[in-house]
Amino acid sequence: MSREFWQETRIQAWRWFLHTRRRPIVVISGLFQPLIWMALFVLVLKDSMREVIVGPYLDFVTPGALLFTAFNASLNAGVPLLFDRELGFLDRLRVAPLADRFSIVLASAIHIAVITLMQCVVIIGAAAALGVRFQGGLLGAGVGLVALLLVILGFTAVSLGLAFQFRRHFEMLAVVMIVTLPMVFLSSAFAPLERLPEWLRGLVLLNPVTLAIEPLRAVYSDEEWSFTMPLDETWLGTPTPAACLVGLAIFVAVAGFWSRGVLRRKLA
Repeated sequence: MSREFWQETRIQAWRWFLHTRRRPIVVISGLFQPLIWMALFVLVLKDSMREVIVGPYLDFVTPGALLFTAFNASLNAGVPLLFDRELGFLDRLRVAPLADRFSIVLASAIHIAVITLMQCVVIIGAAAALGVRFQGGLLGAGVGLVALLLVILGFTAVSLGLAFQFRRHFEMLAVVMIVTLPMVFLSSAFAPLERLPEWLRGLVLLNPVTLAIEPLRAVYSDEEWSFTMPLDETWLGTPTPAACLVGLAIFVAVAGFWSRGVLRRKLA
């Protein structure tokens, strides 16, 4: 890609960061939402989960809160572009002499990825202050970062594609609200897979949120983790961290391919 393309991307990304600096309430609300969820789930479920989970429930739920933050922020990544579209600013960008209009989308994706990772770092710090320690070592940290990045990339691609499918922001927000809760609760974010009905475990394993949470939880809480360690038994088989990461990469590839087709048609 040309030097002009990266210059356009950098300037447009800086525009999004300026928006964020002028509206810090957006970042603050995005940060406190998973912290509130963590507090509520620990208060409500810590006693009922005592016989199922080894160790404190806060240790179990912290990886779920990290994934919930990445998932929720990424799925809303396209909403600001819809506001640009409604206000007419996106049309001005489309008629501008840009080297490549894909810079419009890439700048938004970079902004979302950076803000989301910052929020995840704060959650890790807050959990550490409450006694939750990361056990996976340097390699485990790399695996956890890869899982988070794949979630951000995959759902950002879906969100940006949806942003060019809808004409109004409230239409997309309605879809995001419908999708968010089922994907979070039909995952292993706040309850282990073995607590779900047997017929549901395999279906939950197909959820990209679950595919990211399971390896992240393995490296977060087990210092003896490995890429081939069995995670749980389902009618689809016994997943491993490596298999989950491969499945998550396939999801990212499919989401990127679909989003690329949409963007080619809409940005032409």
